[in-house]
Amino acid sequence: MPDRKREEEGGGAPEWMCTFSDMMSLLLCFFVLLFSMSSIEQQKFTQAINSIQGALGRVPFLFTTSYVPPISQTPQKAEPVQRNKTIQRAKEAIAQKARSRLVADEKSKEIIVEGVREGIRFSLAGRILFQPGTGVLTTEGKRILNEIAVILSDFPKLRIRIEGHADSSPVPSNSIYRDNWKLAEARALSVMVFLVEEAAPPDNRVKEDRLSFMSCSDNRPRFPNDAIENRSLNRRVEIILLQGADSETVNGLLEGSAEQKIIPDDADFVPMR
Repeated sequence: MPDRKREEEGGGAPEWMCTFSDMMSLLLCFFVLLFSMSSIEQQKFTQAINSIQGALGRVPFLFTTSYVPPISQTPQKAEPVQRNKTIQRAKEAIAQKARSRLVADEKSKEIIVEGVREGIRFSLAGRILFQPGTGVLTTEGKRILNEIAVILSDFPKLRIRIEGHADSSPVPSNSIYRDNWKLAEARALSVMVFLVEEAAPPDNRVKEDRLSFMSCSDNRPRFPNDAIENRSLNRRVEIILLQGADSETVNGLLEGSAEQKIIPDDADFVPMR
């Protein structure tokens, strides 16, 4: 009887072994957690693996690891997708509201307001803005620009680019403008001067430091120059309310093509009042 009791007491691992095993498991989990939170470097990774193996009773340096490329310490400039979607929806809402303010016919091609990658673009046909073949604004053109000035005043911190466009037809020989470059330039400049000096009421006039203008001549047609109507629509002025102070990049692309990458700025679009 005493011999059987002695045999039962001597069987199995000592009680302290259970506590030791639990402690080793917890330490392993702790180091794995630390490793998952750190950057991976090949040399340190190998040393850590060997150290863990040695602690578990295996021979160091016999564990072969594949190469793990180091993680770049430079944060990647991934686009904040959700924020971009929110801004895009806001731009579309602003464009729809501005269009309804400017024109009754939603299908009109003479006044087009749309949200684009750069911001909000107002495309205005030259025949409703200017007297034929000149850079002189019409009464209707001034009325439309006054309405646009009201919209632009809702975003006082955003910059504005004005682009003059022409069609592929050469200017008449008796024109005061040398070519389409000069005609498009004169029209863009006339729009800019009006927004700065003549827009009514005066509170809606645009500050000069927000504006820039350029001539695109006939190099960026919105419609194919294959019909009289399309050519008249290509003779236009575009006012682009830029999404941010750093986004003054000319895309120079035809309608429907992929646009250039524009770096979003911190100036968000908010619904118009």
